[in-house]
Amino acid sequence: MRSQFFQAKRLERFREVQEAYMMDEVIRLVWSSAKDSLNADVPTWTDEVMLICGVDMTGGSEQRDGGRIVERWDAQFRLPLGTTLDLRDRFRIKSRFGQNILNGTVYEIISPPEEGPSGIVLNLRKVDPSV
Repeated sequence: MRSQFFQAKRLERFREVQEAYMMDEVIRLVWSSAKDSLNADVPTWTDEVMLICGVDMTGGSEQRDGGRIVERWDAQFRLPLGTTLDLRDRFRIKSRFGQNILNGTVYEIISPPEEGPSGIVLNLRKVDPSV
């Protein structure tokens, strides 16, 4: 019983440290659908909330058997556990290391979130054109 308590305390400390190193801010663009003049569904994204995160802009790719590229990402975001997401949401970087970002680049989620003991990691790709 005592060792479980220690593990819970340790996990809580991991989460605190992880969030302390999330020095960036992003705006979550929430997905919704509207109808156009022909009554066809048109996706829209609305600025909703600012989230703290850690941004990694190094990008990367993952390959599976046969040399096929399964996914390629332009950025990864680390978000606090419990962050509410829809895989259709998008994100715009608001600030990096406390400095405002004005380029307005928008990123979309390209794979399911990876949840670890201290946070969530999202693989993202630049949206072209940005909205």
